Amino acid sequence: MNQTAILHAAFGVLIVAGFLVSAPLSYGLYGLGAACFIAGIVLARRDSDGSEAADTV
Repeated sequence: MNQTAILHAAFGVLIVAGFLVSAPLSYGLYGLGAACFIAGIVLARRDSDGSEAADTV
């Protein structure tokens, strides 16, 4: 399992946990989840081969 998958899985777990706890703690869990999601995207972009083909639509 690569690091990107782990970070995106952590995002899912933290968001679900945010729904299960009280309001003040849920905001922190949402923030951590968002940080994990963004870190996964950044890591995936850094690990790409550098081709521009992924950027074209």
